[in-house]
Amino acid sequence: MSITRRAMISGACSIGILSAFGWAVSAFAGERKLLRPPSGQSEEAFIGACIKCGKCLSSCPLDCIQPAGLSDGIVNARTPYLDFKRGYCDFCGKCVGVCPTGALEAWDGDSEPLIGVAVVEAAKCVSCEKCVPACSYEALSWNDESRLPLVDESLCNGCGACEYACPSSSLSYYDGDGRRAIRVVGSMVS
Repeated sequence: MSITRRAMISGACSIGILSAFGWAVSAFAGERKLLRPPSGQSEEAFIGACIKCGKCLSSCPLDCIQPAGLSDGIVNARTPYLDFKRGYCDFCGKCVGVCPTGALEAWDGDSEPLIGVAVVEAAKCVSCEKCVPACSYEALSWNDESRLPLVDESLCNGCGACEYACPSSSLSYYDGDGRRAIRVVGSMVS
């Protein structure tokens, strides 16, 4: 079976087009899932309503709402996300109160606000126990046997106080990764 010049050029052009399309999709959407301020709506509705005005960023008394960058995708750039290395969410609702478009909505009242749930990365844990007292929802307990925190997912709402208190991947324990030993992963309402 021989490959013609036309087939070779056509195949190379197809690979180039598909590569460019893949790059464009990742550039527009971004690769990581961002934790949004608590709003009780889907990511699609949030992105559609957010005008990137920054009012929620300046209203946050604990400084955990930060603007996403271009590395998070063109669609996400300048939208608010929660950075628990800088602060944590106390569900004060100030970000909801200043949102001019309704991208951040008041919680419906039938359920507790939920950002996500804390997960423990055992290999990064320095066994300092600082995360347990930081949790005001009593979702964390300390396991003396494993020397790791245990997360009760039914009590955790993803406020990020544990991640904020965690010293791993900070200056004193930096390993180059940037992720903390306990961190909040999203569970945005769909």
